[in-house]
Amino acid sequence: MPAVVALLLLLASLGACAAPQSITGTVKRVLDGDSMIVRASGRDIEVRLGEIDTPERGQPHADISRKALQGMVLGKRVRLQVLDHDQYGRTVARVYRLPEESWVNAELVRRGHAWVYRRHVRDKSLYDVERDAKARRAGLWALPEAERAPPWQWRRTHPP
Repeated sequence: MPAVVALLLLLASLGACAAPQSITGTVKRVLDGDSMIVRASGRDIEVRLGEIDTPERGQPHADISRKALQGMVLGKRVRLQVLDHDQYGRTVARVYRLPEESWVNAELVRRGHAWVYRRHVRDKSLYDVERDAKARRAGLWALPEAERAPPWQWRRTHPP
């Protein structure tokens, strides 16, 4: 019987670890099209929007993507569904604008301000959102093809 109890406690603790962390705060600053500073529980958290990638500084559409994100979240309450932490210590998250719980990451893709980040996508429905934005020539999809290199390709030829 003690072995059964120990097993149940172990399984319960594993389930608790697997649950995604949720953080609520206010967006204090937008750094670029896919990163921002969120003030939560008295501290600033640098957040990288997960599953998407936006143009880098110096790349066509970068300022427009940043301004689009600013318009959606700056000064507003958001809920972060934490997915991971990146190599720079940023919290990688799905961002939901409150109170309506609209998914900001997907909205940036829908408006044509972001690509689905192929290497890190978890929600495959984002590919449909991107295909629709491309078909509508929304945002960056209206640029000439030569000017819409995905950021992960652009970074290879334009090191920081």
